[in-house]
Amino acid sequence: MKEDPIKVMKNSLNFLRIPYLFPKSEDIDNPKKNLYIRFCLLYLTTYYVPLGAAFHLAMTIKQGTYANIDRDVSAIISYHGASYFNFRCLISLKNMIKLYKEYSDFESYGIPTKFDKMNNLLNKISTLYFCYHTLIVTGMTTSTLLTIGKCEQENISRNISEVCGLVAATWLPFDYNYFPLKQFVYGYQLYSYFLIFQCAGLLSYTLMETIEHLIVRFEHVADVFVMAVAEKDPQLRRKKFNAAVKYHKAVIEMGELLNTCFSPGMVVHISLTGPVLGVAGYRFLTEIPLDSTCLFIGWMISTSVVCSGGQRLSDASTALGHVIYSVEWYNLETDLQRDLGIVMMRCQKPVMVSAGPFGTMTYATMMVILKTSYSYVTLLKQTM
Repeated sequence: MKEDPIKVMKNSLNFLRIPYLFPKSEDIDNPKKNLYIRFCLLYLTTYYVPLGAAFHLAMTIKQGTYANIDRDVSAIISYHGASYFNFRCLISLKNMIKLYKEYSDFESYGIPTKFDKMNNLLNKISTLYFCYHTLIVTGMTTSTLLTIGKCEQENISRNISEVCGLVAATWLPFDYNYFPLKQFVYGYQLYSYFLIFQCAGLLSYTLMETIEHLIVRFEHVADVFVMAVAEKDPQLRRKKFNAAVKYHKAVIEMGELLNTCFSPGMVVHISLTGPVLGVAGYRFLTEIPLDSTCLFIGWMISTSVVCSGGQRLSDASTALGHVIYSVEWYNLETDLQRDLGIVMMRCQKPVMVSAGPFGTMTYATMMVILKTSYSYVTLLKQTM
């Protein structure tokens, strides 16, 4: 079997191979078209979840019952947001492969000092994250089974006929509130939620892991610059310095490639996390349902890890300038001092994780998202 050219993120990429979001090792150099077709077919099998919720929303408004409107809106928004994120990453698959190959290239610039330790740690965390996210999706999909009795009492008190115990409210053109058809609908929703939301959660962690490997590279660039400047032989020092500059340029280009892969998908976090957290937060404040709580925690942590990673990447890319300034540059030849100054000027422009034209993923962005979600909670409390 051909050796896998990607040496990083083994666990995360293996998890992504399960739903056809990443090719097998032997297909890395030339991903087959059936990989894309298989995922698209899987996705199409789940699409009645938001469609059924939309039909249910329209029917309840038409009938004037307004039952489970918040659940309908939450299902529609969260499903399409997660689906868009999944598809944007699938579209960028070849660029992702290119980036991970560059991460795995240790011949051009050597192995980063912290690579083995960080790579092993991130592989272990990926397994824990997979288990955590499985629990989150399980909570989202099974919690309604605990409230069937309450739902049936509400049906009697409000004189409505909602189907109790489903993952999300849905509409079908026939009666399905009996065994085994109701259980079949529930099983279909269970499968759909696990496929779409588990993929989105795994991709969020994959992005965070991708950012951490880029941070390791920036830290390694700093070490290379320090070793170059510490060289006693002027000619050898200039040679090592030029190699460090070339390495720095390559790492910056990795950052640009990272944004090419993930920036379009970050629009989901900027535009939809606020509404999803707002709707889930409103339900949490009114009745503390387990499904909304899990949805809130899942979206919150996914957005937090991306914003945290983006902030750390920005800090690491600018910290290089501080490292260079701390060396004894004033004892170097004039032309090298000038070139060091140019490198420090470049470091003043941080490498960031962008969200298309809407900004960057940082701590400040997380605060804006939380403020937006609070606004939605306030709006829902005033209107519902």
